[in-house]
Amino acid sequence: MASCCGAPRCNCSVTAGPGVTVDGNGSPTTPYVISADAGTPTPVQAADTTTVDTTVAGTGTAADPYVISSDVILDPAPPGGGSNLAHAGPNGVYVECADVRGCLTGGDGIAYDPATGEIDARPSTDAGNVVTFGTDGGLFAPAAAATIVEPQDSTTVDVTVSGTGTAADPYEVSAAVILDPAPPGGGTNLLGAGPGGLSLECDDVRGCFSATGPATYDPATGTFGVELSADPGNTTVIGSDGGLFTPPPGAAAPTVVQAQDSPTVDVTVSGTGTAADPYEVGAAVILDPAPPGGGTNLLGAGPGGLSLECDDVRGCFSAGDGAGYDPATGVITARLSADAGNSVAFGTDGGLFAPPASGGAATALEVTDSSTVDLTLSGTGTAADPYDVTAAVKLDPAPPGGGTNLLGSGPGGLSLECDDVRGCFSATGPATYDPATGTFGVELSADPGNTTVIGSDGGLFTPTPGAAAPTVVQAGDTTTVDTTVTGTGTAADPYIVKADAIVAPEPNGLEAGPTGLLVAPSSEAGNRLTMGTDNRLFVPPVAVDCGLTGAGTTADPFTVNPAAGQAAWTDDWGCDAATHSTLKCDPGTGQLWTPPDHYSAMDHIYVEHFAGGFLTPIGPTGGWVIIDPGANQQFNVPPNFLGNDCRTWGYEITNAGTWDIEHNAAAAFQLGVAVQVDGGALQIRPLWGHINAVGAAHRERGNGSVNWSGWGIPAGTGASVIMFPAVSVTAGQITAIHSWVSDATIDTQTNTP
Repeated sequence: MASCCGAPRCNCSVTAGPGVTVDGNGSPTTPYVISADAGTPTPVQAADTTTVDTTVAGTGTAADPYVISSDVILDPAPPGGGSNLAHAGPNGVYVECADVRGCLTGGDGIAYDPATGEIDARPSTDAGNVVTFGTDGGLFAPAAAATIVEPQDSTTVDVTVSGTGTAADPYEVSAAVILDPAPPGGGTNLLGAGPGGLSLECDDVRGCFSATGPATYDPATGTFGVELSADPGNTTVIGSDGGLFTPPPGAAAPTVVQAQDSPTVDVTVSGTGTAADPYEVGAAVILDPAPPGGGTNLLGAGPGGLSLECDDVRGCFSAGDGAGYDPATGVITARLSADAGNSVAFGTDGGLFAPPASGGAATALEVTDSSTVDLTLSGTGTAADPYDVTAAVKLDPAPPGGGTNLLGSGPGGLSLECDDVRGCFSATGPATYDPATGTFGVELSADPGNTTVIGSDGGLFTPTPGAAAPTVVQAGDTTTVDTTVTGTGTAADPYIVKADAIVAPEPNGLEAGPTGLLVAPSSEAGNRLTMGTDNRLFVPPVAVDCGLTGAGTTADPFTVNPAAGQAAWTDDWGCDAATHSTLKCDPGTGQLWTPPDHYSAMDHIYVEHFAGGFLTPIGPTGGWVIIDPGANQQFNVPPNFLGNDCRTWGYEITNAGTWDIEHNAAAAFQLGVAVQVDGGALQIRPLWGHINAVGAAHRERGNGSVNWSGWGIPAGTGASVIMFPAVSVTAGQITAIHSWVSDATIDTQTNTP
C-alpha cells in the first residue's frame, strides 16, 4: 500500500469478493477495512447420480444449517426384464435369501422348495427302485460288492468312520475341523466351532487392535478415528477432503462441507462454496469390485438404479458329480452317467430310478408247456416279488389203451411200485399167481395116483411109470443164515444140507472164526474195551477230573461242568493255558470257573438349556449360582451294572458346552458347570469367562469342556452324577443368554484285576 498511496488518498482499487466487505478509501484517516461477511451463506446444491438421489435442505446458517441426505435408487424395471431383487429398508440396502430363491427351479431327479431354498435329490417312486437316502443324507444305492471305507485325517480335519457297511449297519463318515489350541504365535485362536459350524466374526478380531495419541478406536464397532481437541481457540476441523484442516492465523473460519463415506455409499463434494462455484454434493453406491469371497459382485448399477436379477445369480451355481445345471435358466437336474452298465434312469414320475443291484434290466420270462410237463409262472421279477416258476408232470387220466394210468404222483415225486403192476397179471390152468406178492407157481393135481412132484432142481418131475416117488429136499435162506443143498437123494448121492452164518460187511465187531463167531477188542493204543470177569465185554470207568461229570456211557455221558459264565468259550485262545488262562478248578464244588470279564459302557446326554433365550439380567451374584435347575444332565449307574458286582469300577464324564451370551461394559464373570455326586455338595468346574471387565458391551459366542471322574467305587455300588449350568458374576451384568448347549458323555469301566 505504501508504494501507491499518497497523503490525501490512494488511487489503488480494492474490490470485495463473495462473502467479503471493504470499507474506507485508503487514506490515513480512512484506511481500507476488509472483513468477512458472515451474513452471506455459502451456496450448496445437490447433484444426483443414476444410483443415488441427493437432497439439500436448510439455508446454511447456524440456526438453519445445511442438511444433506441421500437415498439409493432401485431400478423398478431391470434391464433383464425381471423383478429387482434388491430392497431398501430403514437400515440400508439388502437382498435376502427369500429374494433369490425364486430364481431357481428343480428338474428331473431334483426336489426344490422355493420357500426354504432347500435343494434335495428326488428318488423315483417306481416299483423296484433301490435308490434311497443314506444315514448321512446322501443318495444311496446298495452295491453288490462290499465297499471298504477308511478315514484319512489331515492337519486340519479329523475324519472318523463307523459301521460295517451293511444295510443294517451302514458306514457313517463324520469329520470335525481341528482348531489349534495353542497357535504358533502364542495367542488365542480366534476361530470358533459351534453347532452351526466354524465362525470368525468382527467381534472376534476387533480386540486385536488399539489406538494411542489423538487416534481413537472403538473395539465394539471396529472404527478408527481422530480426536479433535476441545481446548478453547482450536481452529482445526475436518476439511472437505476428509483431512485435518487448520485455517491461516487471522483468517475467518470457512464454511466447511465435507463428504463422509460409508461402506456402501461414496459421497463427493466439489466446488469452492462461492456463488459462482457452489459446493456440489454427490453420492454413488459403492459396488465392491473384489468381494471377500473372491468372486464377482452380482449387484449392478444402471440408469434406473441398482439391480439384481435371477440371471445375475444363476452363474453362482454349478453342477458337481451326479448333477446337471443350466445357468441360462437356473434349472438343476440330475445327471446320469454314460458309463456302460449304468442302471440308474429317470422313473415314470421323473425321480431317479435304479433296479435292484442283482437285477439289472427287467428280465422278460415266459413259460411253455410240453405234452408231459405243465409249467406255471407267478411274480413280477422284482426283489419284493420275484419270478416263481413251478413245474408239474402231466399224468394221462385216460391212457390210449383204455386202462388206468399206473404212474402216481405224490409229495416225493413220481412213483410206480410192484403193487401198482401186479394187478396187470393173472394165471390160468395149472399155473398159479398171487397178486399180493407177485408170485407165479404151478398147482399139482390132488387127484389120486398123481406122481408129478417138484424135482430137486425146482422143476416138475414125473417118475418113470412103476418107479417110487423121490424125496424132495430144497434150501431156504434167512437174513442171518445161508443154506445150501447138494446131492440127488439116492443112496449113492444123498442130500447134504449145509448152513453158514451171514456176517454183515465191515466195519463190524463180529467175525467168523475157525471155531465159531467171534467178538474181539481192537489192539489199537488207548482202547479200554476188554473182557470182564464174567467173559463179557467190559469198558473200565474213566477217572473224572475237575470240571468233568458223567461216567462216559450212553446213559451218563461225559459233560463239562463250568460255573455260570457271561460269555461262551472260544477256540482262539493264543496263550499258554498254564500261565495265562483264568479258567480255574474249584476243588470244593468240582466246577470250572473264571473271574468275570472286564466291561465298559458309554452313554450320552444332550441338553439345550435355553431354547427360547434367557433375557433376564444376571449379576452380581455373590458367588456361583445355578441358572437352569430344571433341565439338568443326570447319569445314573445302577448297582451290579456290567460286571461291577464283582469288581471295583469307575467312570469319567466329559461335558462340552457352547454358548451365545451378551453382557454390558462393566461385566466380569465366569461360566461353569455345577456337579453333584450322589446327592452331595455342589462342586464347580469353570468353563470360560472374563476375570476383568472388557470395557465394552457386546455379544460373543464361545465353547469349552470340563471333565469329572470317579474311581475305585466298591463292587455292587451304583453312582448318580447331576450337572447344572452355573455362572458367577463379580461385576456388571450378563444381560442375556441367547443359547447354552451342553453335550455330555460318560464312560464307565470295571477295574482290571
